[in-house]
Amino acid sequence: DGAVVLHPLFAEQRFNQPVALLQSPKVNSPWYVVEKGGRVLRLEGEGREAKSSLFIDLGARVDAGPMEAGLLGMAFHPAFARNYLVYLSYTRGRPLTSVLARYKSPDGGRTLDPASEAILLEVPQPYGNHNGGQIAFGPDGYLYYGLGDGGAAGDPQGNGQNTETLLGAMLRLDIDRATPYAIPPDNPFVEGGGRPEIYAWGLRNPWRWSFDRQSGGLWVGDVGQNEWEEIDRVAKGDNLGWNVREGKHCFRTERCRREGMVMPVVEYSHEFGCS
Repeated sequence: DGAVVLHPLFAEQRFNQPVALLQSPKVNSPWYVVEKGGRVLRLEGEGREAKSSLFIDLGARVDAGPMEAGLLGMAFHPAFARNYLVYLSYTRGRPLTSVLARYKSPDGGRTLDPASEAILLEVPQPYGNHNGGQIAFGPDGYLYYGLGDGGAAGDPQGNGQNTETLLGAMLRLDIDRATPYAIPPDNPFVEGGGRPEIYAWGLRNPWRWSFDRQSGGLWVGDVGQNEWEEIDRVAKGDNLGWNVREGKHCFRTERCRREGMVMPVVEYSHEFGCS
């Protein structure tokens, strides 16, 4: 009859500021809960039978003090069942820096070894918010990394439209061909004109996004400022418009440049809700 029935997945478990819930590519994989403060919990079983254990604790390295900082993303290598490699995205303090790092499990995927950390990329953050931080492997096997514009309000440094910075951009990295990473040969700025890691830019704070399991398309929820939230379908080389536009609207001016910019698929005002 089309009825939807809900049941608690982890009825007796309690989490502290969870920001992500995911499984590894392994068949019948446990669930993993990423907590803002720096822990990742591994959960086996469901309902009242679910049991949790500590996968990794980076609390001593993670600066989760700023409201949007902390342990922000996690991605399993597509070949995790063979190499047991996991990637984590977090912010480190003094000064605040976004860190992308790789870890290895020493025990067949039950835990990650904090001492195995290999840092792939560090991006200084000029302010305490808009850290983005989600990471995921795309259907093409490359690692994608979403970064906000660096924070404050209105993008005061103009990072969203500056392709010479990694801030305000979706990055695309080949982590298999070189150490710490290689540049995919078809990234937009491989031949110059911007940072070669950039896949798309003009983003304010791509806090959460995902790849469509059927089409492989990249859908991004970009956090708006005072008036408009937006959902973008992001393709290689796209300029999503921030801080010239907020959603489909000119930001701070009645008229603005639209040429060469990709409009959101959907926008909604703060009369409806906010991020």
